[in-house]
Amino acid sequence: MKKRVTILFAPGTNCHTETIKAFNQADADARLVFLDDILKGRIAITDCDIFFVPGGFSFGDHINTGTVVAILLRDFFPLLLEAGIPVGGECNGFQILMRAGFFGHDVTLTENVSGVFCSRPVLHRVIASPCIWTAGLEGRVFGFPSAHHGGRIVGNTDRLNVVMTYESLSPNGSRIAAICSENGQVFGIMDHMTRPYDNPDGQFIFQNVLKA
Repeated sequence: MKKRVTILFAPGTNCHTETIKAFNQADADARLVFLDDILKGRIAITDCDIFFVPGGFSFGDHINTGTVVAILLRDFFPLLLEAGIPVGGECNGFQILMRAGFFGHDVTLTENVSGVFCSRPVLHRVIASPCIWTAGLEGRVFGFPSAHHGGRIVGNTDRLNVVMTYESLSPNGSRIAAICSENGQVFGIMDHMTRPYDNPDGQFIFQNVLKA
């Protein structure tokens, strides 16, 4: 039976189609779940094998990137941890997970050093970490495009579980490209593993977590 993957849709999300295609390409059963359906109890946030938050501009980033969704789901996100469900997010999805506190409250994401939106191919080296999304892929170099204005990790970064570092020039000024939670269950990356949806480098990671 195929693993069920929830792709969260919040107002402003715009990368959901490519994310669904990417997981289905990896032989998952990905479905779009609306934020409102979770909030109103029509769908349980734990009714899946993997929970993924795609990119976009949730609620137009009017307050701060990812903040509104993080606040709305603050009582629901812990249920994913309790159920042991792998959680992932890229770009705005990573910003949402960061604001929700999955990686601690002494780190955050801020504006790129350049002060401008950066969109270009970037290389990422997988390093040893407890991350279940990349277990066994250590030492590999993957190419994913960047497309963000606020992806630089700042704060107490020395204690983070770094999953990937930038192998090429960083699009945001930080050497850290991806991180995970202490137990490796939650994974966040600013760049787009789902572009294009059949990107073989992204497929390595999606197939890896589906096996996990």
